[in-house]
Amino acid sequence: GHFGTWRGIGVPDALSGERLIAEMDRWGCDQVWMSASDPGYGGPMRDANETVFALARQYPDRILPYCTLSAGDPKGCLAELRRCLEYPRCIGVKMHRYEQPPYTVKSDFLQPVLELLNDGKRVYINHCFESLADLDWALARYPDLTFINGHMAHHLMERAGRYSNFYVCTCAAMVPDELGGVVAQAGRSDKLLVGSDFNLFCLAFGPGMLAYSTMSDADQRRILGLNALRLLRRQGWWHDGLLRCTKASVALSQACE
Repeated sequence: GHFGTWRGIGVPDALSGERLIAEMDRWGCDQVWMSASDPGYGGPMRDANETVFALARQYPDRILPYCTLSAGDPKGCLAELRRCLEYPRCIGVKMHRYEQPPYTVKSDFLQPVLELLNDGKRVYINHCFESLADLDWALARYPDLTFINGHMAHHLMERAGRYSNFYVCTCAAMVPDELGGVVAQAGRSDKLLVGSDFNLFCLAFGPGMLAYSTMSDADQRRILGLNALRLLRRQGWWHDGLLRCTKASVALSQACE
């Protein structure tokens, strides 16, 4: 998800945590991993991150913040990550592409960032990975860091099967039953995480594409949260009691593992 205001886009009550949590409650959504709006390039990284981290501090069990970084300020990325990691529930780093200098996960300025994330068994999600060779290099170099492709990408599902630390997000899968086809073709649902672009869009944008798919209920449950739960259990502060709505799913996940 994204929290905050957007340049040129009108989002009603874009800074209302109460409205956001109320929508989560209507959908039975326990938790959202939230990054900044205008991600990393609409002004200083610190300002964008503080908007998200203030929301997370207000709702610590419901919102896990990403530290949103930008190639527009490569020298400042490591210091900003260290600052964000002072909040123990920071899930990791989100990076985008728009209006930023070109970069890959092999870029020099990102190596200390990825090392720090690897040490904490955290997450690095990018809007997309433009160099697959560099992605393969990073997946092997940082085995305790989970890499996530931030948009649905069919051609990356095979790579997700080869690397235990690589996942694909369902965001922007828009063709009817696209995700049902992806799961059927890949023969697996354990490497997909649901993405919604919430709070830019209605929360329905993410789970809706699953609810009307042809995949099984068990596959839907994995994508909607059980796969994310597997990553959360790597964090020292996490315990399953933090979940509000899906305790039955926790039991299912234990049976599936």
